[in-house]
Amino acid sequence: MMCLAIDLSGCTTPNPTTADIGAAMHATARRLGVRVLLDVPAQYPDHGLTYMMALAESHLVVSTWPEHRVVQIDLVSCRAETSPETALEPLLSLFGPDHTTIRRIPRLNPSPQPVTS
Repeated sequence: MMCLAIDLSGCTTPNPTTADIGAAMHATARRLGVRVLLDVPAQYPDHGLTYMMALAESHLVVSTWPEHRVVQIDLVSCRAETSPETALEPLLSLFGPDHTTIRRIPRLNPSPQPVTS
C-alpha cells in the first residue's frame, strides 16, 4: 500500500482553475493506472479549495492555500503502475512549486480475513 503526503511550497501558480486541477488529477490517476470513481471539488468562499477524488484503489486529495502559495496532496493507493513521483508530474507542473516534500507514510497492508459474528 502506498500512502504519501506531498507538500508543495512557493507555488508559482497557487490558484489555478478548478477545471485545471481536476484535469491534472485525472492525468495523475491515468499515470498511476487507477480508476476514478468520483471527483468532487469544494471551493472555499474566500480562497483555496480541496479537490477530492475517490479511486477504486483508494483516494487522491489536493488542498490549496493560494494566499500562502502552498498545496498539500494526499495519495493513498493499493496499487500503481508507475512511481508516484512520475505520476504526480501533471500536478507539479500545474502548481510550479519551488520546493516539494514527499513523505511516505508506512501503513499496514490489509490482508483478507474471514468475517465472523
